[in-house]
Amino acid sequence: AGEGTKQWRSHWHSNLTFYGPGGIGRAHGTEQYRQYVLEPFRAAFDDRSLDTNIFGCEGNYCGAFGELSGRHVGPWLGLEASGKILAIRFAIQWRVVDGLVQEGWALFDIPAVFKQLDLDFFAMAAAARPQIHS
Repeated sequence: AGEGTKQWRSHWHSNLTFYGPGGIGRAHGTEQYRQYVLEPFRAAFDDRSLDTNIFGCEGNYCGAFGELSGRHVGPWLGLEASGKILAIRFAIQWRVVDGLVQEGWALFDIPAVFKQLDLDFFAMAAAARPQIHS
């Protein structure tokens, strides 16, 4: 594992639970977090950057709001690589135990990502909605 892997692991509790949005899902433990959250994102985006607009903590809870960006070079959330630089607004909250993140909740502005690709997230979701028959 590279130096970056060691760096992020030093912040997460081994019994971590990460709750991501639809398409990313929940991860239990650092291995699932790496495999199902970090690796797909890193494979899909080159030249990544992070702009944190707000960061704060109260007690053992912390939160951040900002924007991740990178060149979209691989599939992510079912979207084929576009080659475009995409900006992804995020809000993340953490519960910290003994100096390590034990739980994390993430929100990503997925509809805005689709819009940057000239796709209408809500129209696509409505069209894919299963029909309920009485």
